[in-house]
Amino acid sequence: MPALLAFLLFCATAAAAPKPVFPPGVKPVGPYSPGIIEGGLLYVSGQGARDAKGQLPGTIDDQIRQTLENVKAVVETAGLTMQHVVYAQAYMTDIKNYEAFNRTYAKYFPKDPPARSTIAVSRMPTDTPFEISAVAVVDLGKKKVINYPGRTMPVPVSPAVLIGDRVYLTGSLGRDFNTGAVPKDADAQIKIIMNSASTVLKQAGLELRHLAYATIYVSPAMPMPALAKAIDDYLPSEAAKAIVQTAALPFGAQIQITGVASRDLKRHGNCNSVGETMYCSARAGTIRQALEALKQDLLVNGSSLEQAIATNVYVDDIGEFAAMNSIYATYFGKVPPTRTTIQPWKRVAELSLPPATGAPEDDSPRAQVSVIAVRQPK
Repeated sequence: MPALLAFLLFCATAAAAPKPVFPPGVKPVGPYSPGIIEGGLLYVSGQGARDAKGQLPGTIDDQIRQTLENVKAVVETAGLTMQHVVYAQAYMTDIKNYEAFNRTYAKYFPKDPPARSTIAVSRMPTDTPFEISAVAVVDLGKKKVINYPGRTMPVPVSPAVLIGDRVYLTGSLGRDFNTGAVPKDADAQIKIIMNSASTVLKQAGLELRHLAYATIYVSPAMPMPALAKAIDDYLPSEAAKAIVQTAALPFGAQIQITGVASRDLKRHGNCNSVGETMYCSARAGTIRQALEALKQDLLVNGSSLEQAIATNVYVDDIGEFAAMNSIYATYFGKVPPTRTTIQPWKRVAELSLPPATGAPEDDSPRAQVSVIAVRQPK
């Protein structure tokens, strides 16, 4: 075993404190770590299409390639390879680039690709047209790909990846797999997704009730009241979750659900635990309100924002990126978590929390934030 990898394995198991990973010459554009190693996993912040000098390649293919090279730089700095990646979340500003994205993406994952979700968004920091975040397993021997029985995936993803006590699920779309048709009814779309997720989880000996965390992406065409009812009817109440309005989804679908499942999940208020990892439901409002709520969620569960290892920040306006960062930075310790920041669509009042009654006036940028953190072992 290479010395660096042995050292990282020791660090990941010997202490609860997250270990940062910084590729040489990389300067994050916000208060986050490019990579964090914790519990035998490497979490990779959302990587955009600009190179280390801030230059954006001129062609779509080169922009996609640079995005993947940036992910690769973090992964390799941690002593791993792209084969160790078990889960990825891909974002693009134009869903028309989906096929081009898959062509280049497949070259980086020619065998046993990770589970993945893919959405189109409005804007991202530095006006990058692509961004990818990832999770990699330190011990490649623990990676087990789960496939649909009798199906071949039309894009370079695995339906799910099992590592130890958890399963990462590829984003299932509300689209008929055989005909490619997208039902107009929200209930029918959710039913397709739940059936697909159930089929995959069954291969790992799990059920929908084992869903620890779910991110629910919806396009502007999805009626929110119908979505709320469908989620209540089909999505397990045990799952911590985030509902994110997007600019578009692949194949014209109106909904996509991705997440993490585990037989060992335990419910703790707004969070679920898998081992010592905490997955907390997204909080919304101003950035300060969202982080204060998450702070309390973690405190009652024996953790804190200083033990956060990954966040997703869905801002209403990427033009407020600097203002958001100035407040965000005050909530984390010396080793800030990895982070992915996007403006998924536009200001959506029904997805944001109003100011709490009696709370001081707060005009900080509005956002929705989810967090993954760890607890100190008892």
